[in-house]
Amino acid sequence: MDERWYTMDRPISKYPKMSMSDRAAQFAPFAALTGHKEAVIEQGRITQEKRVLSNEEKLEINEKIVEMVKLKSKCRITYFEKDKTKSGGKYIQNVLSFKRMDELNKTLYFKENIQIQIDDIVDIEVLEQ
Repeated sequence: MDERWYTMDRPISKYPKMSMSDRAAQFAPFAALTGHKEAVIEQGRITQEKRVLSNEEKLEINEKIVEMVKLKSKCRITYFEKDKTKSGGKYIQNVLSFKRMDELNKTLYFKENIQIQIDDIVDIEVLEQ
């Protein structure tokens, strides 16, 4: 058996020696399905359907809006916010300070820089100041 193999010098490369960090980068994990995890999480996120109000409920909400506008007071309001990426959305409840109403666009503006379409309101309670 030839014993020269372990006494030979290491071959010299014609390329410059790679740094340890560059060598390590070669073995970094490879994400074959980029964005897959995010897509699965998004698909699992639950949204709610917007409730259709009866005429009586709409009338009651309109009466409370008139009262709030007259008093320029705070209110506890529950409204539907449409989801930006999926069908449906979620219901949000806030205590907000009334600022103004745009009757043409049927929108309420609040001092907290929130605007709500009147058609999205499901409940409103006028709060005493």
